[in-house]
This record gives sequence, C-alpha cells and structure tokens, in this order.
Amino acid sequence: MNQWETNREKVEAFLKEAVVARLAMCADNKPYVVPVNFGIGDGVLYFHSGNKGTKVKILSENPFIAFEMDADVEVVRKDDACKWSMKYKSIVGTGKAIQVVDPEEKKKGLDLLMEHHAPGESFVYQEKMLTATNVYKIEIESLRYKESGNE
Repeated sequence: MNQWETNREKVEAFLKEAVVARLAMCADNKPYVVPVNFGIGDGVLYFHSGNKGTKVKILSENPFIAFEMDADVEVVRKDDACKWSMKYKSIVGTGKAIQVVDPEEKKKGLDLLMEHHAPGESFVYQEKMLTATNVYKIEIESLRYKESGNE
C-alpha cells in the first residue's frame, strides 16, 4: 500500500516536517540500520553518502530497503501507568535504493536534500565533492503514514 497517493496532503506535510530518515538494509542475513538526511521530489526520496562504507557496500549487494521517519513524538502521561501512551506521526515504507549516476539528477537530488533543510537557499557544489558523494533515490514500493494524539 502506498499512502503517498491516498493520503498525499498529510504525507507531504509530514515529509516537510521530518528531519531524519532511518534506513534498514540487510546483508549476509544481518540487519543494518542507519540514519540519513533526505530530500523529496516527484514521489521519490533522495539521500546521500560517501563513496565507501557499510551502507554503500550493502546497497551494492542488496538495494532493497525499509525506511522510517517520525515527528512530534511525545510521551502522554496518565495517573495509571497502563494508560500512558505516545503522541506521534510516523512513516514506514519499503523500496529500492538506486544509485544516481547522471550528474544532473545527482545535483537535483542534492538540491532537494538541501532544500529540505534550508528552504529557499541555493547551493553550488564543488566538482571534487560531487565526485566524492554518492546520491541514491528510493523508488517507493510501500508507504504507510500513521499518527496518534495529533488529531
């Protein structure tokens, strides 16, 4: 199920609000989770990394991922411990992380990432840094949005 299509307004508002995405990957039957900055554009999530490391190695072997983001997280206290709850908004999804090799799309992905964290600003990327940076796009297969206590 992809709630980006069925719940577009809430999902897009949430994605603008969320700061960090957590990516779950798997290699050699072992899970690996890492936080990443992200950008959003045309129904695709972008993230970046260096050219080496665990994340790059795993994604080169197995590009299928899960991701999670949350915002507005708060413990809701009650007199009875069994009635405590959480206030939150979250997204959980699955997809495929594809390394972007086209230089223009790579810049687009970085622009979207920077726009997410610094709206309205423009950036110039040094060629040396572009070469040292991997950009990935996540083709989303499923996405579920959920909130509690924010109504």
